[in-house]
Amino acid sequence: MIRKRLSVIVMLGMGMHTGQAETIGSALNLLFKQQLDTREEAQIQQSMPVELDASKPGLEQAVLWTIIGPTYWRNQLSIVSKQQNQWQILATIPVTGMVEGFGPAQANGILPVETKVQGPSDPLCCPTQSQVLYFRYRVGQLQELSPGSE
Repeated sequence: MIRKRLSVIVMLGMGMHTGQAETIGSALNLLFKQQLDTREEAQIQQSMPVELDASKPGLEQAVLWTIIGPTYWRNQLSIVSKQQNQWQILATIPVTGMVEGFGPAQANGILPVETKVQGPSDPLCCPTQSQVLYFRYRVGQLQELSPGSE
């Protein structure tokens, strides 16, 4: 008996740009990999510089990334900061749906994240309903805001 295992992972084109972004991406991939089980991988979808915490003098980044396991995947949003040449995770929260990317960070510190979620007649593979989720980072906490409160 021949067993076949087919894994299909759809990753949308939200990769990082060349140059310094590749160096940042490599360092962040290593940081996220340390948070995972040995059977899991981390893949960065998008990263952008943000200024959310005035008490952090280093560079902050908002990062959309995916945990890829043997038979599952989960999207995450993390806020990271580089302090004394070392990246550290300030906060992480799961993001529902298939992540499409960030909208521009708002002046009040709110990060909009565009996703696709299942519509009533969508097959499991292919969500079609666009949805924007809003997140706020404050004092080491990252929280999803309820619709209309942004």
